[in-house]
Amino acid sequence: MEDFDDSEMDGIEELVGRFKTAVDENEPLFWDEDELQDIIEYLLEELQFSYAQKAINIGVKQYPDDPYFRLLLAKWYAMQDDVKSAERELDYLESHFDPIPELYVERVLISHTFERDVEAKKLLNKALALDDNMPEAHLLLAHEYITDHNISQAVQHAIRAIQLDPLAAEDLNVVTINLGALCRSDKDNLIDFFTAMTEKMPMVASLWSGLGMAYMSNDMFEKAAESFEFQISLDPDDAMAYVNLAESLSEMGKYAEAIANFKIANEKCNIIQFNMQIGRCYHKMNDLDNALKYFSKIHSDDPMFPFVVLERVNILKEQARFDEARTCLRNFLKMEPNDLEAIEGLIELLPVENNMDEIQQLCYNALQQDEFSKYRFLFFLTSHCYHCQCPDLAIDICEKYEVDEEMYPSLQYFLAALYVRKGMFEKGFQYLELALQADSDRVEADFLDIDEALADFPEVIELLRIYCPDYDLEMLN
Repeated sequence: MEDFDDSEMDGIEELVGRFKTAVDENEPLFWDEDELQDIIEYLLEELQFSYAQKAINIGVKQYPDDPYFRLLLAKWYAMQDDVKSAERELDYLESHFDPIPELYVERVLISHTFERDVEAKKLLNKALALDDNMPEAHLLLAHEYITDHNISQAVQHAIRAIQLDPLAAEDLNVVTINLGALCRSDKDNLIDFFTAMTEKMPMVASLWSGLGMAYMSNDMFEKAAESFEFQISLDPDDAMAYVNLAESLSEMGKYAEAIANFKIANEKCNIIQFNMQIGRCYHKMNDLDNALKYFSKIHSDDPMFPFVVLERVNILKEQARFDEARTCLRNFLKMEPNDLEAIEGLIELLPVENNMDEIQQLCYNALQQDEFSKYRFLFFLTSHCYHCQCPDLAIDICEKYEVDEEMYPSLQYFLAALYVRKGMFEKGFQYLELALQADSDRVEADFLDIDEALADFPEVIELLRIYCPDYDLEMLN
């Protein structure tokens, strides 16, 4: 079973359209075996799982002796995150049919996705023993050998994959660069691997991209930039090469050069624009007007829009344009009323004495979320009101939530700090004792981190001696 290529896309889409119409209209059609496999592959790639399941069921029924439909059923289960059913189908396939190489490749792919412990090299070698012309198996073996720092074997399999399918050079980056998020030795392995690959195949642009990304993952930004520059010399139309070069230059503090490359990427890419990155570079150069100009180019349907809003607000605050900052956050909260960072940012900009109704509504919106988000917000509110000397607002909110069993200890700590700030010391220390009795381990995170000066009170020191005998009191002096 081979993947269809781009030149066949129109024919595949027409075929899939006929299949979906037949399903929708309940027409009993007989499908050619190869066509049905192409239909399923397309539907899985497009994440049209309902139609894919129907096509797989037809395939299993019409062609019970064809193992590939069982394999596709295992893929379908894996894409539903149903790893047990996927493995069950693979077990059935292995026990009821003659071995096929794709079976072993799928076991390895599932092991990567779901962190299952398998003998990957053994399985992949089984696949290649049945069919040595499988680029995917060679790529996965290269991945395994990189992890083992067997660079010569990794290179051998990677080159074989590229010989079989030139596009495997691009897939190689996807298969291997994920190792860069792991330990330092894996990152070094990636550099060694892509260095060897670029020596063997210096005119393959995507290999230089892999080398650049490997250097990036190791914070070797100058080397990364050199790699991306060579990639661009081989393929000057690759927008992402300019983006990666710009990211490397930005990490080196070369913001003007980074901006120039991000702008080239904007010209070459009509799917994604990189105005947020350009705005950030201008911000780092303290060119606040240009930063705002590029941030304003990002539309509300962009996934990065919430982050850009907050960065715009930070710049407006730097320029003391507080009314505009408040307006920016209010407009955003009309679209996303429960966004915690925006809520917190707006509360920080609102004087309590003149905006109590709006602040209370913001607090209500913030607290309509999961327990962790509630905790995070209440800690923010406590700290904000403590340092702004408006403890009554946070006291009122915290006392309303005091019945929450999961947050009870934290709320006692918050109220302790707030009442101390209010000057009601006896009540504050009573809350502190209740908090220490409930969970003494949280005293630093929920109380002392609000203000280290809270440790200056003799009553606090005494309570710590009683309830936290192992606490390092010398650290507080």
